[in-house]
Amino acid sequence: MLCNDPRLQRPVTRILPHLVDTLLLGSALLLLHQLQFAPWDSAWLTAKVFALVLYIGLGMVALRFGRTRQCRLAALILALMAGLYILLVAYTKSPLPLMAINS
Repeated sequence: MLCNDPRLQRPVTRILPHLVDTLLLGSALLLLHQLQFAPWDSAWLTAKVFALVLYIGLGMVALRFGRTRQCRLAALILALMAGLYILLVAYTKSPLPLMAINS
């Protein structure tokens, strides 16, 4: 999107990100349902789900709704940071993964 590549107008590149996001969010919600999850049971899992929703929202801004190049670039960088946070939370099983890594 930052380079205005004409291939981005193809149907597959317009639909695939939405399918991936739906699959990610759907699998997270299914997992929470199967585990009979209550938000107060596991802070790290709650943090992961909220970060996933944030990641999806930032991706939407980066790929479609960002009005300016700077807005899209900022959303891209924040989405990558949210993705890294999700990975670190999964690895450390802590909502504050940098604190868990250092200790």
